[in-house]
Amino acid sequence: MTTALVIHGHFYQPPRENPWTGIVDREPSAHPFHDWNERIHFECYRPNGYARIVDNLGRVERIVNNYTQISFNFGPTLLSWLEQHHPETYRRILEADQESVQKHGGHGNAIAQGYNHTILPLCNARDRRTQVRWGIADFRHRFRREPESLWLPETACNDETLETLIEENLRYVILSPFQAERVRLIGKDKWQSVADGSIDTTIPYLYFHRDGSGRSIVIFFYDGSIAKAIAFEGALASSQALVDRIARATPGDAGVGRIVNVATDGESYGHHFHFGDRCLAYALEAEAPSRGLWVTNYGEFLKRYPPTHEVEIMKGPDDAGTAWSCAHGVGRWSHDCGCQGGALDGWNQAWREPLRRALDFLRDEAARCFEATRGDLFRDPWAARDAYIELVVDRHPSHEEFFRRHTPRPLQASEKIRALTFLEMQRSAMLMYTSCGWFFADISGIETVQVIKYAGRVLDFMEELHLDPPRERFLELLAEAKSNIPKQGNGADIFRRSVEDSRITPERVASHLAICSLVDGGAETGEIAGLIYRRKDFKKQQNDQVTLATGRLQLEVIATGKQFDFAFAAMHSGSINFYHILKPFPGEERFKASADKLWINFPAAPLLTMLRLAQAEFGPDEYGLERVLPEERQQISEMVFGDIVKHFAEDYAVLYDDNRRSLEMLHKAGFELPSELRTAAEFTLGRRLEDEVRKQHQSHDPIKFHQAMRIAHEAAQGGYEIDRAAVRSIFTEMITAGVCAAVATPSFKNLQAALSSIKLGKKLNVEANLDQAQEAVHQALQDGLPVPKEMRELALMLGLSPRLLSHADAPHEMYSTHLEASLP
Repeated sequence: MTTALVIHGHFYQPPRENPWTGIVDREPSAHPFHDWNERIHFECYRPNGYARIVDNLGRVERIVNNYTQISFNFGPTLLSWLEQHHPETYRRILEADQESVQKHGGHGNAIAQGYNHTILPLCNARDRRTQVRWGIADFRHRFRREPESLWLPETACNDETLETLIEENLRYVILSPFQAERVRLIGKDKWQSVADGSIDTTIPYLYFHRDGSGRSIVIFFYDGSIAKAIAFEGALASSQALVDRIARATPGDAGVGRIVNVATDGESYGHHFHFGDRCLAYALEAEAPSRGLWVTNYGEFLKRYPPTHEVEIMKGPDDAGTAWSCAHGVGRWSHDCGCQGGALDGWNQAWREPLRRALDFLRDEAARCFEATRGDLFRDPWAARDAYIELVVDRHPSHEEFFRRHTPRPLQASEKIRALTFLEMQRSAMLMYTSCGWFFADISGIETVQVIKYAGRVLDFMEELHLDPPRERFLELLAEAKSNIPKQGNGADIFRRSVEDSRITPERVASHLAICSLVDGGAETGEIAGLIYRRKDFKKQQNDQVTLATGRLQLEVIATGKQFDFAFAAMHSGSINFYHILKPFPGEERFKASADKLWINFPAAPLLTMLRLAQAEFGPDEYGLERVLPEERQQISEMVFGDIVKHFAEDYAVLYDDNRRSLEMLHKAGFELPSELRTAAEFTLGRRLEDEVRKQHQSHDPIKFHQAMRIAHEAAQGGYEIDRAAVRSIFTEMITAGVCAAVATPSFKNLQAALSSIKLGKKLNVEANLDQAQEAVHQALQDGLPVPKEMRELALMLGLSPRLLSHADAPHEMYSTHLEASLP
């Protein structure tokens, strides 16, 4: 009997969005990427959607979707981010599940996950239920089917957690072999201890609800040895060696349905191990089938081979539960258990316990206030919270049906806003328990700072709801959590810094929009930082010295519908001199009178007079560039620093040009150039190359790139390391666009243009990213693209294998028509 093989990838990142804006702020530690989500998407999530199978020369023979071959879960908050920022990858994930449903008898590869990766055994019963229900609902919304399973964050588990899954009608769950206590044949009395991790992981087990009802859930215990090899021992260096190891784990008896199943972080396949996605692809597409392994998923295996044994799980210390990443039960998320990630000698994690104590206090205070809405705003507040995920997953929901089901009476508009604000407060209260907040070495790490920010958001919601937030007591408790880094202080110090730096109020957003209106006018309406904005009564003029703008800004919070209205006057008098005044909108008549007083005096009045008038009419509060939102500063920076950079560039160019001949002679003679002159040369040549490529990037004519090639040759001759990042980005876009055009309309002209772009990039020593171009040609070949000489040359230059072209020589009718009409 064939042995089944299931490899499960747990794909997850903690929610990184600023709790006040819903935008991921820049994370310098992820450089050169904007943040860690972007970096790991580039290294892992996208590569697994388009995994390469290559020949022994590294040429691409096939491009496959790994998600069609593995069992997987994606964290709901990560999927939400992917949907907004990388819809193509998001689509590949959903398509893989749909394909697997067809392939595996109605059983899809995807499973759900506890919503924001909270350690479920440490939750109270109410929060645990909501985490599970939100995870299920998010899965249902995205994958359009019911999940069969739910990934337990960190596989953290106790009896109450498993019973919650049973009560939510889930079919199976995946655990570590070291979480099993004892097993027996179903219907037999004798138990066998497996507390040492010796459980047979090649068969599934039933776990029964303790209420005696007979309700149960199936548990698959993954192969710990292989999982450890993949995660920590370099097993992804060779697909053959990996499958060799899997084959050795295959049981000898052939009379029973057996499974080799492995579960690891999905990020192992590409982020933790470069090209791990390629190892996985070849292992599952070629090596495993050649060894007679049946590559499937848990649901299909379970349909064929139901459990014959039952299991009881380990209780863990103090009956708190167990997890795959803590040798001390679930201590890693509650106290200084000894498990630590990235800790230095002498460090401790004593901060974990007071951090959780402070958050528990705040959670309970928020819950008490929320419970008080029973019978007033909600029939059952907790049922309303469980259902609130319906509105969270829909970015522009209709609230009326939700209110009809969960409110005791029709609510006034202000009451609806208040009800939704309570629910948002509860959402932040759950997000502050994201497990990564406790996982690493110090309370000052970005993951812990993020959960502290969510606590700050809870306090702000309480203040907005006039609930007398317990800020001082919360900070007293948080101050007991001491950082290992003296300059970081304690949790309260970190709270004060992180919350103040991150808090973005509607007034701050209005300030930002007022300043931006001076730069390019901006859109009349749009979305920014979790708000919808509308700009009205806008007027802008410029004289020789000053740009003046006045207007009205209406803001609406997307999540709650709460509205804000501001009037503003803004001025720019050159360089960094941005100035604006903001106040609550005073009414149409008063606003018009104030604006008219400014415009009557503009442009004749001196700047100082205009500033005083603006202060009098729109004050008293005045602001400058400090109000620009962190993620929106690029445009302002280009305006403010443009002239400064231009002057620096001109000075560098003069320095280089005046000394060019001397530099060439010194370089040829083997002299090491002074760093000042090398910097001037590299900056000048890099900027000239970028300017020249930008000027010609619409062309595919090599002659027009003659000057760019001369600059690149000059840099190479001088031994200069110039920054080609911008040029690389331009050529990536050029090549991708050219190849896609050639694939869509494979005329002689389009094919030659695509080839020229690639050849130009090589001549300029630009290592463009060819991934999307490869994928376009690969897909076209799969669809029947013919392979004339030019198309063959294009495919080979993109790094595709000749073997991929061998089956595609017969012209497809659509492509033949284009070629016959265009070839000379």
